[in-house]
Amino acid sequence: MALKDFVAAAARRYKPIQSAVPGTTLGPIQIDAFHGEGKLYDTPGVHLHHRQAAVVHAEDLPLLAPRSRLKGNTVSIDALTKENQELFYTSKATSCTVDNGLNGLSIFWGGLVRIDVVKVPLHIRLIMYGPKGVQIKVVPTSEAEEFYHRELGGALKPPTGKEKTKIWPGLKGIHPINVKMENNSRPVCDIAISGLGWIAIEPGPSTDGTGAEDLDILSTIDKQLHLLVHVAKPVEVFVRPPMPIGILGSTWYEYSELTEEEEETRPKVSY
Repeated sequence: MALKDFVAAAARRYKPIQSAVPGTTLGPIQIDAFHGEGKLYDTPGVHLHHRQAAVVHAEDLPLLAPRSRLKGNTVSIDALTKENQELFYTSKATSCTVDNGLNGLSIFWGGLVRIDVVKVPLHIRLIMYGPKGVQIKVVPTSEAEEFYHRELGGALKPPTGKEKTKIWPGLKGIHPINVKMENNSRPVCDIAISGLGWIAIEPGPSTDGTGAEDLDILSTIDKQLHLLVHVAKPVEVFVRPPMPIGILGSTWYEYSELTEEEEETRPKVSY
């Protein structure tokens, strides 16, 4: 805008006020960005109780702020048994095997999210999109509770440090996710965690390397995916259609018009 409007160019000297909390504005900022008497205002955002930022300690908020382009972290049975063994934690003499896929495993996204994989097809993989400061750990579900209480504030953070864990509300909000895999050439869905990121659920290659699992040989029951997502109670979790990411997304994305029901529920915009 400043290249075409001398008023906007002059307004560059009014620098935005930086808050100690990432992604916020401390007060209204007036910007003389138009010809005439028009003003543009940047105002403080509205507090949303269902976001992770509402439950995380203020000192831990920088961990939630993306500092570079988002890149997905893949959790798959292939990743756990090969190059990313450090993701898999267990106190027993057990290991991930391709026989069970991800079934019976729990995935921790820092101390903020726990995903129990109850039942999915063998070659399903989960791709986590979120800030790099929140690490991913995988444990057998039978050890998940013990692991969480032992590592919260350490390997699982935020919250950081034992003092903040004392006031942490815990993962008492449990959201069952039940979806059906309809097509092995596109992701199943996204699971969005308000204020943190999302998890893309998609079919991966078969164990023999010939491609994704053939849906035709799977029964209706085998196509069902059942997961339990644990978060702090106020945090919202919802399922949405998969977001086309990168070049791969362009190979399966198909544009479709909104249905009548979607049109009715869509927010109305007045100009």
